[in-house]
Amino acid sequence: MRYGIWLIWGSILAIVVLSAMSYFHLLAPETLGILEALLLCGAWLGASVSRRPKPSVYNLTALVGISVVIAAVWLSSPLLFIYVPSIGMNLLLAVFCFSSLRPGSEPAITRIARIERDDFSDELYAYTRGVTWAWALFFTGLIVETVTLIALASIETTLLFLNLLNYVMIAVFFITEYIYRRIRLRHYTHISPLLLVARLSRRGFMSLIRYREQGR
Repeated sequence: MRYGIWLIWGSILAIVVLSAMSYFHLLAPETLGILEALLLCGAWLGASVSRRPKPSVYNLTALVGISVVIAAVWLSSPLLFIYVPSIGMNLLLAVFCFSSLRPGSEPAITRIARIERDDFSDELYAYTRGVTWAWALFFTGLIVETVTLIALASIETTLLFLNLLNYVMIAVFFITEYIYRRIRLRHYTHISPLLLVARLSRRGFMSLIRYREQGR
């Protein structure tokens, strides 16, 4: 449903804006943490309802459970929320990419690419599988970077990376892959990222998360 799509992208945009506000000392880090955790829940709920008119009982139960955990952590040690959103988001994305690479499953980027085109060659499958590996390792690298910064760097440096530079690196990685793809696969037609997002929105984001057998 359309309101689910708006909830997803609204939550993501709000996370980026709040992270920038925290970096410029307009928002306390612990406040940023709990707001980002709640916004991640909102994005997940949006992804759930984008494929169906109403969220399922399972989704609502899971959302309530996550909210209870967030409240418990907030009451016991709110400073933990400085790091939880960044580690949690990258961990979820890394697990999603790696799990889609297991035998018999279809790689995550392959699922997205199938939305772009009806004809899908072995060359495209090999390329999208490789890109899925690249994203999986990239998100794993961000987790290692975050843990290393927490252990060795100052709080100012850590927050600089978590609230600003990591988002820049994700954007650079995405743009670099897109340019390389246009050159490497120039004999194929390519749609714009915005059009791909529009098609993905109509299909439903949760369709990417469900287990899919290779080629289906």
